[in-house]
Amino acid sequence: MFPSLPSPSPAVRSHLDTLLAYYVDVSQRVIETLQNLSALNLQLGRDLLAESGANMQRLMASKDAAQLGSAFAAQLMPGMQSLQTYQRQLNELMNRHQAALAQAAADYMPAVRRNVTALAEDMVQEAASRTQQATEQMARMHPGSQLHH
Repeated sequence: MFPSLPSPSPAVRSHLDTLLAYYVDVSQRVIETLQNLSALNLQLGRDLLAESGANMQRLMASKDAAQLGSAFAAQLMPGMQSLQTYQRQLNELMNRHQAALAQAAADYMPAVRRNVTALAEDMVQEAASRTQQATEQMARMHPGSQLHH
């Protein structure tokens, strides 16, 4: 049916496992940040609605021109405090996210370095082995040549 593929070397398998674990870790951190961002956005929406409702109630309950002017002024700049809080919390969230991604990279880099070194060593050994095989095969085909080591 399907031709069988050679199984990857232990170094390749280890490297792939490490990369997969890294990608899963990063993905989980991104999803967590997106969840937190969604919650932050929802809170901003709630705060803006609550503030707008409170401002509208003040506007409707105004008894004199001074109260009406104050309530009307609040309507012109709705949500200023909510937006400032949102901006601060968003900045904190993004800073935490950046730190989490940097930590994930720092956690996995030693293993990635080891795996890449092992892969390079395997490739060098394989190249040396194949070079030796090719040299021996050429020597058998051309017995009088200088290809012997």
